[in-house]
This record gives sequence, C-alpha cells and structure tokens, in this order.
Amino acid sequence: MLRNGLKWVGISILSLALAVMVLWAASRFWPLPAEQRDAMKLLQAPLPTRGENGFTALWTLRYDGLDAQGRATVMAQDVARWRSGTPGQRPVSSSAEGHYPATPLSALARCGRRGVGCLAAVRADPEGFASAHAGHDALHQRVAALAGYGHFVSPFEPFGTDPMVPLPAFQPLLDPLSAHALAHVRGESGAALAGACADILSGRRLTGQGDTLVSSMIGAAMVESNARLLADILVELPADVAVPAVCEAALAPMMASEQSLCTAMRGEFSLAAAGVQVSSGTRDGHRLLLDVPRTRMRMAPRYAWACAGSTELVAARDAPTPIPGPARDRFACIANPLGCAVANMAGPDMRQYAGRPQDAAAMLRLVAAQRWVRQQPTVASVALQSMPEALRSPTRTPVLSDDGQWLQVERRVVMDEVGPTLQVPMRAPAR
Repeated sequence: MLRNGLKWVGISILSLALAVMVLWAASRFWPLPAEQRDAMKLLQAPLPTRGENGFTALWTLRYDGLDAQGRATVMAQDVARWRSGTPGQRPVSSSAEGHYPATPLSALARCGRRGVGCLAAVRADPEGFASAHAGHDALHQRVAALAGYGHFVSPFEPFGTDPMVPLPAFQPLLDPLSAHALAHVRGESGAALAGACADILSGRRLTGQGDTLVSSMIGAAMVESNARLLADILVELPADVAVPAVCEAALAPMMASEQSLCTAMRGEFSLAAAGVQVSSGTRDGHRLLLDVPRTRMRMAPRYAWACAGSTELVAARDAPTPIPGPARDRFACIANPLGCAVANMAGPDMRQYAGRPQDAAAMLRLVAAQRWVRQQPTVASVALQSMPEALRSPTRTPVLSDDGQWLQVERRVVMDEVGPTLQVPMRAPAR
C-alpha cells in the first residue's frame, strides 16, 4: 500500500509539473495583443527625414572656436569613444572639453521660470545681466542657427550595458533669453524682437524633431519663454510697430507636426528597450522569467501613442492627448513575470509631456492675439468677440482677466511656479 501511495504521489507531482510546463509554454507562445503589434510597427516605421541633422551643432553648442568641420570632427571622435568604451563605463563627456573654450554660463543670466518676470528682472539690474552675458554673442548666434536644421537625432546608440546615451548640455539654449530682454532695455527693441523670434523658431524645430523627451521639452520651454518675453516687449511698443520678418514666421500657428513627440518617444523607447536587456542579467534562470522581445512589445504602446495619426488630429484640435495605460493581460505574465514587472513599472506622467508642446502653441496664439487686439479700434473686450479663428483653438479661446490686465487661456499642464494660466499683458506696466 505504501508503494502504491508513493506511486500516486509521484504521478501527481509529474502531472503538476507537466501542467505547469504546459501553462508556461502556452503563456510564452500566446498570440500578442493587436495593440502591441500595431504599436511596435509605429515605433519601427521609417520616419521622413527633414533637412539636415542638427545634433552635432547641439552637442557642441557651448564650445567656441569650432567651425563646421571642427564640430563634425569632435562629433565623430565622441561617437567612436562611446562605441569602443569599456562596457558600463563608456565616456559621456565630449572630447572638446578642455581643448576648446566653453562659454561660461552664469546663474546671474537666468531671469524667471518660463520667462515670467524676465524683462522686469533685467530692467532692475541691467549692468549685472550685461556682465553675465559678456562674450556670449557667438553662443547666442549658434542657438538661433539651430532653426536651420531639420531634425536632431543622436548618433549615440544605446548598449545593453549602457542604455543611457550621452546627452548634450541644454542650459545654453535658454541663455539668450535675458540678453534679448537686455537689448530692449537698452533701447535696441528691434534686435530684441528679432532675437526672441529667432529662438522661438529654434525651439519649434527642437520640440517636434528632437529624439529625446528632454530635448523636446527644452524646445517647448524655449518657445514659451521667448514668446512671453516677446509679449512683454510688444506691449511697451506702439500697437502698430513693425516687427522683424523673422517674427512673422515665429508667430505663425504651430503645426501639429511641430507639436509631435513621435521622434522623441521613439528615442525614449530605444533607450527603454536597451534597458530591458540590462534587467535580463546573465543568469540562465532569467530566461524562464523574462522574455526580452515580448517585454519590449508590452512596453511599446506606452511610447507609440505619440506616433499614431490620431495624435496629430488631437493636437490640431488642441485637445488633451489620450495616453494608454499599462497592459492588463495577465496570462502573458505567467511566462514573463520579470518582463511584466519591468513593463508595468510606474513611469513619468506622459500627459504632462504631451501637454507642454500644446501650451507652447497656445502661447504663440496668445502673442498673436495680443498684437491683433491692440491694433483694433475698439476696446479689447469688444474686439475679442470678433477675433480670427486662427488666434483661438476649439478648446481654448483667449479671455481677458478680471482686471483687464491680461489676455489668457488655461494651461494644459499646470505648473506651480508659473500658475494655472498662460498670460500676456494688455497694458504696459507702470515704471
């Protein structure tokens, strides 16, 4: 009887093991959901190349004394150093460091979050800001020149051992803002307007054609900050003042493609996918617990939303962008528990990122609306009733603040530092 009992125990254990194996195999080879397959296709589809790649200019932005050939040489050297570097310890700084002078950036040149209060800060200490910008003219010219590039795609490829690729220094992109304000304070309003508008164009290019979220967000910040300064300057000038030609292009409605984060999210997915390989480790046991290809497929919808055709339609309507949540099919996690944990890991709120380019576009509409309203023969409250459609969106129409001082719309992304609204002044402040 004991022998029969042991026999049945053995059969039960074998049956259980077989059932587990069958369940694991069924989970591992279960058909992938259509949304994951479609998302991966969006992330891998060829993107149209627009103009020249400006990443080299962005990578070497803060270094003086380099011509185009010199910048290309530095870029090639840095890519080679990255590729041949020691795994896990690849160099992330540029070979230009120490060989070419880097424009010194002082905290004294900063003038308000998103440009709020920048003009007033510069007016309160013009000599301090002049000192902070001494020797920065070449840098400011390079920032403005970024508008001439079509896209900004990094040649640094992530490795499984080094998924975080080197990034450019982004601080120089915002350095010219207070210099433009200083030009206006000194009576050089035409130069101030031209400088701010040129940087708006650079920001517009970087927002829609940068290959990381940080570059796109910096681009959106450039647009919003320079547009706010532009509005602060314009309200102190006659309503019919002629603006430089570059401002007409800068204030043109921001197209949905310029607000797109598709290039940025594809770059972010590439980094995240490389990070999955790091999570897999080297132990054979991980192969039973983590399926790298399926984990990447599971992650794909979190990034692919930015490349869907419907997203541009949403941006064109200035509506909140719908962001998909984490995958919920639990059966696939039986054979891929580590992968599901990695794919479902809490990440940044994508709604915050999706809304910032929309706020940049709304800020440009506000400045254009400010110019139009000030040029009308009627009071602002009456003029707003016949404001052209191009100066409003289906979801956000500019309105006057209760005191009539500001023209404003609600922010898509609320920031504690700058408040819940985007605003431009309708009256020059008393000085």
